[in-house]
Amino acid sequence: MEVESKKRTRRTRLENLILGSVAVAGVVGIALLAPPVLRLLKNADPEWLLKRDPRRRLRESALRLKRKGLIEFKNENGKKRLRLTVRGEKIMGSIWNETYQLQKPRRWDGKWRLVIFDIPEKRRPMRDKIRHLVSRLGFLRLQDSVWMYPYDCEELVTLLKTDLKIGRAVLYVIADAIEFDKPLRQHFSLSLE
Repeated sequence: MEVESKKRTRRTRLENLILGSVAVAGVVGIALLAPPVLRLLKNADPEWLLKRDPRRRLRESALRLKRKGLIEFKNENGKKRLRLTVRGEKIMGSIWNETYQLQKPRRWDGKWRLVIFDIPEKRRPMRDKIRHLVSRLGFLRLQDSVWMYPYDCEELVTLLKTDLKIGRAVLYVIADAIEFDKPLRQHFSLSLE
């Protein structure tokens, strides 16, 4: 998801470049400008026309964690399942033992990360465990099961989903903007540009 968000940002910049070029070149320049701009768009992001589905983003995230040696794919009853490796279990142990800290980049990229979970009442202890974890890691509660954080935490969410086997019960969202975010920025000590 983080990669896709960055691609969208690149596309937006490219779209602004195109709009600026059209504004400067005028109607006469559009015919001359169009073919090179289309080639530029294609080279900037070859998949810009393809629709991206959430399953693909999940697979990409899982493959990234596999490359890092944190998870592995196991065949169980003819289905591929994600399992933590020894290294992944060690990281999850540090997460649950309250020694894990999320890495904060030097600069905020202007995007909000939302973790939304919908865990049934019969699994309340798990829901409380997740709520305690995200609170301890510095997430801010927007609603009962909606928590936000200003920095990339996709790997944490994927490891959490793998460890607790709660795939679709937890969603990771990257938002470009949130209404009335001044108090949120103040809470995380982010610039109020």
